[in-house]
Amino acid sequence: MFRPLSGFKARVGDLNLVVVSEFDEWRVVVHSADVILQGQRQFKDTKAKEHACLLVQNYYEEIRKEPAPDLTQLDWQPTGPTDWLVWKT
Repeated sequence: MFRPLSGFKARVGDLNLVVVSEFDEWRVVVHSADVILQGQRQFKDTKAKEHACLLVQNYYEEIRKEPAPDLTQLDWQPTGPTDWLVWKT
């Protein structure tokens, strides 16, 4: 099933951060060509953005073994009609 996303997106290096509204919760996903990180659902968009940044920080420190880039001034953009979630059922 395909459906458009309603939420926000940002980019850090090769990682795409996406927080999308799903009913009364926000889904958190960080992805690149090599990795997909699914975060915990959040109840507010601000908390979802913070959680996405925490995922990126932990990914850089634990997997890449390098310091995370500065995530305090991310340029969060609204998602648009070309942003999709794809679910396999």
